[in-house]
Amino acid sequence: MTVIPADKFTSYAQNGEDVVLWRALGGVPNGRYIDVGANDPTLYSVSRAFYDRGWSGIAVEPDPDFARRYRSARPRDVIVEAVASDAGRSTAVLHRIRGTGLSTIADDVRAHHESVGWSTTPIPVRSQSVDEIIQAAGFADEPIHFLLVDTEGSEASVLRSIDLARFRPWVIVVEATAPTTTIRTHAEWEPLLLEAGYRFCLFDGLSRYYVAAEHEDLREKLDYPACVFDDFVTAHERADAVEFERLHQAVADESTRADRAEAELARVTSTFSWRLTTPLRALRRGARRGS
Repeated sequence: MTVIPADKFTSYAQNGEDVVLWRALGGVPNGRYIDVGANDPTLYSVSRAFYDRGWSGIAVEPDPDFARRYRSARPRDVIVEAVASDAGRSTAVLHRIRGTGLSTIADDVRAHHESVGWSTTPIPVRSQSVDEIIQAAGFADEPIHFLLVDTEGSEASVLRSIDLARFRPWVIVVEATAPTTTIRTHAEWEPLLLEAGYRFCLFDGLSRYYVAAEHEDLREKLDYPACVFDDFVTAHERADAVEFERLHQAVADESTRADRAEAELARVTSTFSWRLTTPLRALRRGARRGS
């Protein structure tokens, strides 16, 4: 297996979203992101590769287990344990499917999940608008280079909760299919983005990408999905390479130990005392057979 260079871009996202974003924004040093519906800090995370390369931002995640993992794994990020919504209430009910990315505040999505066998548990969580989250995190006067929205059916509510005339993420990526299906849902919320001066760039089968009109120059880097020309590896490929190297080293270590043992045996059997006592050992073996 070929050794993967340590500095080669590693994609953690489930559909190459981080590769597309890095293609457009990789030249920005110490950039900022907002990840709404952040889920796990590493597994299938779109923002993880950016964090590893010096970026930081806001992770909005209502599931207490995932929020706890974030605080441990990504201390530079601001972790907001809440849902983002325009409902105007301070609390919401999260229909939690523990250990998955399927938890939702949308009743119709909950009903669908339960109809196919998932068990949900309602838990109360905080609810804030994206505007409030940005203000509280101290990002109000800072550029936001990309906004991710993946909230299992409540994307429209999230987008209605941000003043896009005031806060202008350079790029916005929104999950655009109904959870666990290929049914497209963007008609519900896309007009909000287009009316706010965002230009559609790409639908990758799962998410839709938009760029702010004032950053139109990035559009040609955002209008095609991750491909061979992006020169990246997936996190799974890197993990496999690390495991291969570990096993290769273990085999090499065992081979070295075997060679040393063989050399030691040869040394012992070649000594004068070993040769001198050979007849005695032969007599002992014969005596044991005779008995």
